[in-house]
Amino acid sequence: MQDLLIYILILVPVLLAIIALVSVSGSKKQINELRQQLVESKQETEALVQALRNETHAMGSGSIGIGQRLQEVEKKLNLTVEKQVELEQKDSGSLPYTYAIRLVEMGASSDDLVENCGLARVEADLISLVHSGSKRKGYSSGRQNAAHI
Repeated sequence: MQDLLIYILILVPVLLAIIALVSVSGSKKQINELRQQLVESKQETEALVQALRNETHAMGSGSIGIGQRLQEVEKKLNLTVEKQVELEQKDSGSLPYTYAIRLVEMGASSDDLVENCGLARVEADLISLVHSGSKRKGYSSGRQNAAHI
């Protein structure tokens, strides 16, 4: 019985040592796998960060280009407006006529043109006749179409 007891006393620590070695080697394997996963994740993250940097740079460059282009268009627009104002000031003699045409297009009568634009009665009648003619033609053709129905 003593032999059995000695045998058990020797065998238990040996078995515990083997179990410890197996668990340590398994833990080392898990640790190595986790390290490998960590390295791969770090590489993927760095690649994504670099891609985002590149996209951000491209977007910034594009925005700058669009901004410069917009400034050029704005300058051209301002020059065009200034030229238009100059032309209107140079040709101020036709200003009452332009205003009168707009009034006629909005439905003003010859009397309104004489009062508001300082035109002679003949001029007011002529502008009314010429620039309200398209409305009258549409109206009269509408009446003719209604007569045919």
